Amino acid sequence: MAVVRPPPGIQLYGPSTNQRRLLTAFKVPINTLNHVLYSTRAPSISCNSKFQNFSCSLQFQNNSFQESIVKDKFLFDQPKINVSLGGKMIKEYTDDGYFDDAIRIYIEMLEYGVPVGEFRFFPCLIKAFGGLCDVEKGRQIHGHVLKLGFLDDLYIVNALLGMYWKCGEAADAVRMFEKMRERDLVSWNTMVSGFQQSMCYADSLMFFSRMMWEFGMSLNRVGCISALSSSASLESLIHGREIHAFVIKFGLHVDDFLVSGLIGMYMKCGSVKNAEHVFKSIPNEDLLRGNRVIWNVMILGYVSNGCLSQAFVLFLEMLVFGIIPDSSTIVAVLGLCSQMLDFASGRQIHGIIFSFGLENDVKVETALLDMYFKCGDIEAGLKVFRRSQNDNLVMWGAAISNCAQSGYPTEALELFHSFSLDYGSPDCVMLLSVLRACSSLSMKPKGMEIHGLAVKMGFDSDLFVGSALIDMYAKCRDIESAQKMFGGLQTRDLVSWNALISGYAQNECPDESLKAFRDMQSEHIRPNAVMAACILSVCAHLSVKSLCKEIHGYLTRQGFESNVLVSNSLIATYAKCGDLSSSKTIFEKMPGKNNISWNSIILGFGMHGNIDEMFVLFEKMKAAGMKPDHATSSAILSACSHAGRVDKGWEYFNSMVEEYKLEPQLEHFTCMVDLLGRAGHLNQAYDLIMAMPCIPDDRIWGSLLRSCKTHSDEKLARLVANHIFELDHSSIGYRVLLANLYEGLGKWDEASGIRSEIKDLGLKKTPGCSWVEVNNNIHIFIASDQSHYQSQEIYATIESLTTEIKRAGYVPQLHPIIGGLDDTYEEGLHSSEDNGLFYMGV
Repeated sequence: MAVVRPPPGIQLYGPSTNQRRLLTAFKVPINTLNHVLYSTRAPSISCNSKFQNFSCSLQFQNNSFQESIVKDKFLFDQPKINVSLGGKMIKEYTDDGYFDDAIRIYIEMLEYGVPVGEFRFFPCLIKAFGGLCDVEKGRQIHGHVLKLGFLDDLYIVNALLGMYWKCGEAADAVRMFEKMRERDLVSWNTMVSGFQQSMCYADSLMFFSRMMWEFGMSLNRVGCISALSSSASLESLIHGREIHAFVIKFGLHVDDFLVSGLIGMYMKCGSVKNAEHVFKSIPNEDLLRGNRVIWNVMILGYVSNGCLSQAFVLFLEMLVFGIIPDSSTIVAVLGLCSQMLDFASGRQIHGIIFSFGLENDVKVETALLDMYFKCGDIEAGLKVFRRSQNDNLVMWGAAISNCAQSGYPTEALELFHSFSLDYGSPDCVMLLSVLRACSSLSMKPKGMEIHGLAVKMGFDSDLFVGSALIDMYAKCRDIESAQKMFGGLQTRDLVSWNALISGYAQNECPDESLKAFRDMQSEHIRPNAVMAACILSVCAHLSVKSLCKEIHGYLTRQGFESNVLVSNSLIATYAKCGDLSSSKTIFEKMPGKNNISWNSIILGFGMHGNIDEMFVLFEKMKAAGMKPDHATSSAILSACSHAGRVDKGWEYFNSMVEEYKLEPQLEHFTCMVDLLGRAGHLNQAYDLIMAMPCIPDDRIWGSLLRSCKTHSDEKLARLVANHIFELDHSSIGYRVLLANLYEGLGKWDEASGIRSEIKDLGLKKTPGCSWVEVNNNIHIFIASDQSHYQSQEIYATIESLTTEIKRAGYVPQLHPIIGGLDDTYEEGLHSSEDNGLFYMGV
């Protein structure tokens, strides 16, 4: 037989020496050697060529080379090629996923002169071309069968439809479908499922509707499942119900695949009752007992709709029925234990995993690890990780991300270091987790190291990694690097803007935060509730009511008025801006109030000294079924402190422990020390600090020091100051406070000594800064400021007021300014903490 050579203009690439040795060892004929290992190239499709753009090289991946050669030798060593045997080999290769081998067999058959009219395996061959997902090669087989005149065969045309969908060419599939002279159920199902798999869900439903109403096709499983999946993806309950009606009409409601599809559709559409109805209406108990998939769909649906207790009950019922759960079941049940924080049930599920032999399944181990972390048992989670035989990227990523998200950033960094030593390059998700850990620890050097690694791996252009880097630099108080990172992003989404704006807010850059918020709007990016709360916190920091109203109006227009998080932020912001009436109005209009809502309004009334109204609100909170928490306690104790209600403060402090079972924290002891100190019970306040179970910080000692100054207790002040300076030797505010105490007692030498000590230590105070809003205009003042355009009038007014109060009998305490330090710093340091008011340093 003569050697068949390739068509003119096609470049051939001969076999390597090793390939020739293998072929020779199996005694492959030289003509096979000439074509089997050649690659051919052509610029475009031609019906006169035999797949001129297709590679015919032998495949060494997945399938056995020796087995392929033996099969080919058996076929091509025959005196006459057996077309049926060749077709069966093509089908076998295609079914096994060896698409290149299947196509190579057909091309060799052509080269051996096999009569094409005898070949009956074109649908299978076309399927092999579809398996390559290469539309250019797919168009070549289309041109080939067109040239041969086989497009009148409906089976071949349906195969071409499927091939185009496999290649992701919806437009080609639609054009071919519309030109078909004849269509059958396979044609329609191919289009419906093709659109569904291409995520064109509306088009999938449209073709399903056309199939039903225009052509009256009877339903089958494939079309219905695809249409149900499209309805679920669109969360279109009305379409899903229509398909359900067709399923019942055509008697397919007993099909187990369609039952699962209907349950999944209803669950994804949020119609739990309908899903339960389908599940309970299964007529065949054997179908219910024998189909684990239906149970899994129900359990997953319950979990996704927040029906956690129903999911757990159904899981127990599944075990009672004797149905053995698989990894999907266990993952779903562990997920609901994580959401419910049900540690006891999670441990029981852990035992069940071993009884069903699923302990080495990577999905189960990941879900188990996640459950232990979510339930707060980090040691058990890490033990699962260390004992895992699936020592791969998934398990490492799960362990690192859970440590970072569960408040164990140090452990996350240690695991990442171990992973880097053993495995090298992490993936993008792992980098995000480690950057979160660096943000939590404000660990800039490590964050910069991760930044360098991201650049090296090419992840710095990833939007999520870029946003995490912005957040990391902002949390590490390097706002300039955060700005630079933000400016280098090619695209910006809500997450990246949120990272920048919250970074500005955290670094006390309110003006920059507001400007960035306006810039974000100019890029037509709509804020979410988290960003709204962040911007409102900026307004609260500035205490500018007009700005708060402006932001409030914007958020109302954007549809955030009913959002609980935004409403809570508005309550707190208006209160800090001095507009308690607006806070109360928003609170009363809220349809659903949570603990934070009540705490915010209680804090607002207490901040403004409305103690009686605050306690009325507190009683209403309890009547509404809300349990007071630590934030409620802090708000009430702080209000009692500012109002001087010692008895009421002690009463609530005791009930906090006895009635509400809340363990007092440092902030609550600080409020009580401040309350006792203001009332003059200094020794009692000191004893409380010494007896409390938590370690005192400089704030609680500083509160007592201020009370010592107010009540001129020099002896206790010395003792308290020593505690403060042991904690923070470089503190200037409390040194100024102690110096002022001595000056008030007329002990100028002691005061001068402290001022000199401040100078010797090189400490410098930050000038006191205040601002006031008058007629929607903000006026900013710094201590001893002369820059305001009305400074002369302001100082003249202060002098006039001083004269008036002297006439009324008040004698101001005037202390000399030693070394340029006065008590402005002291007042500026504590005024906003004490009562939310700002002192104007003029």
